[in-house]
Amino acid sequence: MLAAKEEQLRAFQEEMAALKENLLADEKEPCCVPQRSAPKDTTCRLHQENDQIMSNMEQWAKEQKIANEKLGNRLREQVKYIAKLTGEKEESERESQAGSTPSMEPNMGLNLTIVRS
Repeated sequence: MLAAKEEQLRAFQEEMAALKENLLADEKEPCCVPQRSAPKDTTCRLHQENDQIMSNMEQWAKEQKIANEKLGNRLREQVKYIAKLTGEKEESERESQAGSTPSMEPNMGLNLTIVRS
């Protein structure tokens, strides 16, 4: 039994020596170099993608700013137009009230002269 164990031990040692030789041979081969540079390539590609994404986001932000400025200008124009229409409406209402019934409001286009005796 001891002899069988020693034989098994020698077989394992020989297998281990062969595996070490294979490992050293694999480490010396140039095929391992691209594997080591692959993370650099991936990192470089990811940086380029990030730069492209940031560029796209900056462009989108600029476009949104321009669109918001245009919308703000249109809203200001509409507010001015609404104010003008409201003023015209109030003036028209005053004129129609002045024409149908005398208004109690002072100085609404009526020249009143008070004569005291």
